[in-house]
Amino acid sequence: MNKARYTAIFNRKNQLNKQGKALIQLECYLNGKKKYFSTAIYIEPKDWNNKTRTIKTDYPNSIKLNKQILETLRDLENFELDKLNNGKVFNLSMLDDFFKGANIKTFTEFMELEIPLLQGEMGTKKSQLTTLRKLKEFKPTIYFEDLTFEFLHNFDLFLRKQIITYKNLPPKKLEQSTISKHFKNIKRFVNLAINKDLMDIQKYPFRTFKIKQTESDKIFLTAQEIENIENLTLIGENIKYQTVKDLFMFSIYTGLRFSDVFSLEKKHIVSIEGKDYIVKKMQKTDTIVRIPIHMMFNGKPSEILNKYNQIGSFEYFKLLTNQHCNRHLKEIAKLAGIPISKNVTFHTARHTNATYWLYKGVSITTVQKLLGHKKLATTQIYGHITDTIIENELSVINF
Repeated sequence: MNKARYTAIFNRKNQLNKQGKALIQLECYLNGKKKYFSTAIYIEPKDWNNKTRTIKTDYPNSIKLNKQILETLRDLENFELDKLNNGKVFNLSMLDDFFKGANIKTFTEFMELEIPLLQGEMGTKKSQLTTLRKLKEFKPTIYFEDLTFEFLHNFDLFLRKQIITYKNLPPKKLEQSTISKHFKNIKRFVNLAINKDLMDIQKYPFRTFKIKQTESDKIFLTAQEIENIENLTLIGENIKYQTVKDLFMFSIYTGLRFSDVFSLEKKHIVSIEGKDYIVKKMQKTDTIVRIPIHMMFNGKPSEILNKYNQIGSFEYFKLLTNQHCNRHLKEIAKLAGIPISKNVTFHTARHTNATYWLYKGVSITTVQKLLGHKKLATTQIYGHITDTIIENELSVINF
């Protein structure tokens, strides 16, 4: 197994700056390839000892600077050895993480840097930023070594004491689902920090601290309630709800999430043997769904697409916020006679779609593919809902 060679070099490009100085760099060589990193130290050619590859002793602070360079070279070697000892195949590109990690001292700083870089929906990033804000409220600066079972336990207690208020609604404590989401966000960045060798895997705090999960009720609309919204005529001052009504029904018909409805483009509508399909990569899971919209609810999804099809536009729907849609949906549900206890949100449409198909006898694996779930277990959460529906239907039959 070949080992990388690390050396200090001066004025690699053989070019001095306006002050007559050049940069000292660290050269990393492995299997015929080289990679260079700056030491941020500039000196004149007369101050460099090319034989020993060190700064000459008569240069101010030469002892300190030479020690700094030597320690960095040693740390690079140790970084490589750690990778090899952990059974990883080492390559020079891994050194980017070394220099990036050398500048990151705290877990909070790490989250700040990584959140914008991670792929995902805007809603996911907002959730991660909220978690970061809560962490800073709990402790402004959090070091990697702070992340212990005791820290997570105390942060859990801190979150449970939080009181939130929204407009005219009465104050309330954070729900368990929200607290669990904060810990899932923390766990994601702890795992990332371990992968980047910023944390010791032997001190993994989630080995002992378990995230409490809650079974949330999946709110869905009955066939009659779907029909009530479909047949709802919006006139006068209520005409402003029409767009959200159409978008909500489109989500019921197709099962697409909020983000996938608003990112739907004309290129995602594919005609196969004269029949229209939505063929699209889901933003949340990166899975590709193929939805035969010509068959869904007698082609009603296509009718909505035709209504919002604008010449010269790549997309169908103008972007609205989730909050805006949910506010309008509360009024739409009220007008359609849906009980206020059934807290209808845009995501209710996706739950309604899944429940409807299962109730109609569509196999759970087919529903899984239509919804774009990676795991069958995700789709199986709707099983108890359909059981309840079937029991209610059978209860009126005189056997």
